[in-house]
Amino acid sequence: MRRDMRILLGTVALGGVATWGPLVPQAISSMQTFQVSDVEVRGLRFLTEDSIIAQLELVPASSVWGDKGVWTERLLAHRLVRRAEVRRRIPNGLLVTIEERRPIALAATPTLEPLDVEGFRLPIDPARYRLDLPIITGSRMPPTGSALFGEDVRLLAGQVEHLMTSDLDFVQRVSTLRRDPRGSLVARLTGPDVDFLLPLGVSPALLREGQAALNDALSRNPAEAPQAIDLRFADQVVVRRGRDR
Repeated sequence: MRRDMRILLGTVALGGVATWGPLVPQAISSMQTFQVSDVEVRGLRFLTEDSIIAQLELVPASSVWGDKGVWTERLLAHRLVRRAEVRRRIPNGLLVTIEERRPIALAATPTLEPLDVEGFRLPIDPARYRLDLPIITGSRMPPTGSALFGEDVRLLAGQVEHLMTSDLDFVQRVSTLRRDPRGSLVARLTGPDVDFLLPLGVSPALLREGQAALNDALSRNPAEAPQAIDLRFADQVVVRRGRDR
């Protein structure tokens, strides 16, 4: 009976400790039983588990009852980490869940550098991961040491994401995306090499109409692809065969 009571009291005590978190008494948090010896990391593609564990800056005496807020801030300081969550696994483990920033395009700096939809510069080697993404160009280079590209590049990154949600197959054929002097988008396709002239936030229906017009033009004259498919005008698709736009 006494043994059962000790087990019950121990369970209740640990339940209270799990609730207190950072407020757990120092005497308990410093016990060797609770020193972190196992870290599981989930959600990685570009980062490694070792790099995430290093980012936590754990020391041999780190307790599972350490401040999760501090650990999370350290993880978010990494340029590739968009969101992070740290959970305790009593008695001596941590479960870290990471959401990485997803490369959405390559920007010329003048070398090709990946960026996400918010315009963050991502420390990823495009050649190593074979990133087949549109190349976007801005009017100015990002400031030295800046984590973000300029506003013009960030706008284009947002347009790439919009195009991906509208028509992923179309985006996979886009080699470059830029803005012309009038502020419209110029999406350069490959196979065949054709410019699509687009308004900002072009609709999926209009994209389909433009591709249908391109297919029709190619069926009429397979040997000569049009120079551009112009979707900038309301309720019409203009097939341009000359270079004058």
